[in-house]
Amino acid sequence: MDGAVAPDSGKIALTFSPGTAAGAQFYVTSANRTDAPWTYTAGAGRTLTDRWNSAYSGGSHDPTVHGPNGFLRTSRSPGAIGGTAATARHNATSGNLDLTLTNSGATDAALTIANAYGRAEQTVTVRPGATVSRTVDLRAGERW
Repeated sequence: MDGAVAPDSGKIALTFSPGTAAGAQFYVTSANRTDAPWTYTAGAGRTLTDRWNSAYSGGSHDPTVHGPNGFLRTSRSPGAIGGTAATARHNATSGNLDLTLTNSGATDAALTIANAYGRAEQTVTVRPGATVSRTVDLRAGERW
């Protein structure tokens, strides 16, 4: 699952992609929306994207995505952080998670990375027009 916030509209796009071996179903909730939950099913080798308007949640975003095999991602923004995007990919060689954080907005974006399996939160500042890569070491959580 990837997430991106449009720089001008404040709309967030969630893109679901299960990989090439099998399709997957994703269940999405939101702590600041009352019209949840939403479900998405993407076929093997396919992607599916939905866009949410932050006008329905006071300009903020708080989706939580559940997927197969314990997959869980949250993306929270207390206000509009226009032009930010985050992609997460499993690194088959290391077993870790490779993150790509992009800021196509006009101001610095402070993005916080949190690992629920015991690692301290890390805040990364991404300058306008920049892309920053980070690797999340998953050894402590047995690669979850």
